[in-house]
Amino acid sequence: MSTTTAIPDNLFRMPTLGADMTEGRVVEWLVEPGSEVQRGDLVAVVETDKSDIEIEVFEPCVVEEFLVELGELVDVGTPIARIRPLDARRSGPAVTVDRPAEPLAPPEPPDRRAPPDRPAATARPAPPAAERPSAPPARSSGARRRVTPRARRLAAERGIDLAGLAVTGVVTGAHVLRLGGPDVPEPAAPPAPSSRAESRRAAIADLMARSWATIPHYHVTAVVDVSNLENRLARRNEALSPGQRMLLTAPMHAAIARAAADVPVCNGWWRDDGYVAAAQVDLGIVVALRGGGIIVPTVEDAASLSAEEMMERLRDLVERARRGRLRGSDLRPASLTVTSLGERGALSVSGVIHPPQVALVGVGSVQDRAMVIDGYVRPRRTVHVTVAGDHRAHDGLAAARLLGALEHHLEELP
Repeated sequence: MSTTTAIPDNLFRMPTLGADMTEGRVVEWLVEPGSEVQRGDLVAVVETDKSDIEIEVFEPCVVEEFLVELGELVDVGTPIARIRPLDARRSGPAVTVDRPAEPLAPPEPPDRRAPPDRPAATARPAPPAAERPSAPPARSSGARRRVTPRARRLAAERGIDLAGLAVTGVVTGAHVLRLGGPDVPEPAAPPAPSSRAESRRAAIADLMARSWATIPHYHVTAVVDVSNLENRLARRNEALSPGQRMLLTAPMHAAIARAAADVPVCNGWWRDDGYVAAAQVDLGIVVALRGGGIIVPTVEDAASLSAEEMMERLRDLVERARRGRLRGSDLRPASLTVTSLGERGALSVSGVIHPPQVALVGVGSVQDRAMVIDGYVRPRRTVHVTVAGDHRAHDGLAAARLLGALEHHLEELP
């Protein structure tokens, strides 16, 4: 999966944000024409069947021109902006930025774009005070707070003061819309929540139907004793606030990633009638969205993370996924996916593999269970863990090895 285009053709293309994505639409630009952007800078918000995704660039460049209208549905790979490498900015044609703050929206009335006592023809005038937030007093670095053109326009239309808006990072139109205010018609409005949920459901159903039709599934389940792990977590969390406590899901996901690294035949993709092993464990995390449906962001190189680092990554990814603020890099191709219904009280889950992956791990809820330990029946805390496997790439023995490695690593964590 790619979240940007190569610089040489000077075109930034609609990225592929998941193996099942074929089209998308730009619903917000986070930069203006003429902006210099660095590696990792966010440039646009793209709406897909499943969520709104913030996309970034991975090479320094200048964004010269937008090539699609806001809300226009285009195929993956379609050029959506013209860009220029930063090292070519001197030799390339000059870029003059003399456009409204929202270049693809209808022009704003002159009295909104410049105050009466300041000529509109002044080069690069500062926006009116009502349209720009004041920098927070505590910021001593002098850096100006970034507000997207759409956010400025929406705030002006709704009479909203952005100065006190508690937002980390770029203030976008979505932040302003959540504040409410008078109803103002929005160009290229996104689908209503119900239609978005239906679209997500249709996309999920299509992918899962394709998975069942093309992948010869098998399932292997183990009952994993987590009594000792829960005791260690309880001791660790005893003196911590709720926001600092580690949940069982963090060491579980970390252990699954390490187990996948130990059993590489379960960590990769089936492509062109053959298995391709992944170089590292990029762990897909199934997240249930509040409006219905699911999305699967990825934890990169998950086997290298400690349980604490995994907890931080999971908190961040789940929170942004449910707010609809994932980035393109969050949706890199996973080499193995984990779905967990434990918090919903489900005993176990036998998942459907996300093609082209060759395995999926399902984690159920923690249950009390009587087990024989050293010849005595004792109460233990257990979890049903199920591996869904692709018989083209491996068989039940590989899944059993994965589950055995999982139990081993759980004893070492957190």
